[in-house]
Amino acid sequence: MQNIVVGYDESAAARSALEWVADRCADRTCTVVLAMVTSALAPAGDHSKNRLALHEAERRVRDRSPGSHVESHRVGGTMPKALVMEADHADLLAIGVHRGRPIRTALGGWMPSRVIARADTPVCLVPDDWSASDEPVTVGVDDDASSDAALMFAAREAEAGGGRLRIVHAWSMPTPTMEGAVALLASPLQVKEGHRQILRDAVRRVRQARPTLDIEERLIAAPPGGALCAEGPRSSMVVIGTHRRGVLEAGLIGSVARDVIGEVDIPVCVVPPVTAQ
Repeated sequence: MQNIVVGYDESAAARSALEWVADRCADRTCTVVLAMVTSALAPAGDHSKNRLALHEAERRVRDRSPGSHVESHRVGGTMPKALVMEADHADLLAIGVHRGRPIRTALGGWMPSRVIARADTPVCLVPDDWSASDEPVTVGVDDDASSDAALMFAAREAEAGGGRLRIVHAWSMPTPTMEGAVALLASPLQVKEGHRQILRDAVRRVRQARPTLDIEERLIAAPPGGALCAEGPRSSMVVIGTHRRGVLEAGLIGSVARDVIGEVDIPVCVVPPVTAQ
């Protein structure tokens, strides 16, 4: 059974996240927790209104996914710390994002980079204009281990949903380096073949783990963010790994995630390395 936390308020983006979770749990058995972060200083009338909103949200998930266990509660504290702590032992955290304002989410206007940088749980950002699709799950594969967890997460999602997996690896020619007066230029054919091997290795790992899964592979000469955005219209979800390098939160979520979040009308799942299996 998969445990999913949904950060919820009554905004359009949060409702999209709720509907996405209900849709993906329709043919699975899940535990869904709807968490609404509230302040202890909020007026008493707000508490009553929030309870009604959560009860209505529970009903919508149960109607769509009758086999799932659904509960809801208010979480005291501030965003995003309270929500990250609530999802600490979950398998997935789902939140809504306003596509016209990708730097902001539905939940009080906080920045999605803050929760992605802090969470040890995969975080799925669902745009407010999301609609259901039977297109493949698309995952971006890097040339290091940062995308290993994302690859396996995407494979599980594709198989559990009875769909297909598209594995994308983007490549470009390296910038020439200088040693004295000599520019070291790599052969384009050699570089492309090296990247093709990275893609083949990723496909091989998934086939070993999930031999019945339908896999499509795509080697694209483009920046990674642009390649994944181009695949967005033909995908039901985009899955991205993260290096978690750098000092600032923006650096922790990675440039590819920043390029994709808010640019596609499908969920974008950012998977930290610690979730590798």
